[in-house]
Amino acid sequence: MFWCAFSILAHPGIHEQVEQLNERLKKQPTYQLYAQRAHLYFEGGQIDLAFKDLEIASKMGPKEPLLFEYGNVYLAKNQYEKALKHFNQFIKFNNKLPEVFLARAKALQQLGRSEEAIEDIKHSLQMHPSPHPGLYIEAANLAALNKKDPLESALNLLDEGIQKIGVQGQLQERAIELLMNQNRQPEALARMVLLGKERNHNIFWRHDYALLLVKSDKSTEAQAELKRALKESRGMSSPAVQELRLKIEQQLSQIKK
Repeated sequence: MFWCAFSILAHPGIHEQVEQLNERLKKQPTYQLYAQRAHLYFEGGQIDLAFKDLEIASKMGPKEPLLFEYGNVYLAKNQYEKALKHFNQFIKFNNKLPEVFLARAKALQQLGRSEEAIEDIKHSLQMHPSPHPGLYIEAANLAALNKKDPLESALNLLDEGIQKIGVQGQLQERAIELLMNQNRQPEALARMVLLGKERNHNIFWRHDYALLLVKSDKSTEAQAELKRALKESRGMSSPAVQELRLKIEQQLSQIKK
């Protein structure tokens, strides 16, 4: 998530919004319009155009509200020292924005300052009134790059999110993935069992659980879960279920081999 000094209409697509701003800029170029278009260019991946508009806007009005956007642009350009400098300057101007601390954490991480990055991540999450699961996942991904206890740092952040938000879903899935990458299958399976309770042990969860069992060398248990999912899918006719049934049949034949 990236911050802009001015609100952006979220309904039209980015291209349509840029076209609208282009027309308004032809009639009356203003600081606000250039700042808005810079943000849209950035969101659309047009980094050089975003930077150009920021430069124009900064000559027309105060640079301080644009510093976060400047930092994001430099971050996208892999110019981490410049990104960090602009994030620091923005925080002096406005230290009430959770997203800027997460962005600064990315720059710090790239500069090898992992401990400081983790502190910024935690601070960002503490500040956020209602963090989205994706914010915790992004934070955990950064923590996983930390040199000191990367897995535990990431898992702690994900568990904090699970406790705060009250929904496991994506957070638990990411934790399972991290554990499997480190060959910690028993812990991954335990988390998958917890996730099953949330998802009422539906057929899609059974399928995912079975795949995890296969990766954990528990083929017999995996077969049982797949067969049960296949049995429970009878009478369901949605395209998603039909597609899942085909996958299960294929996987059962592979396990038997």
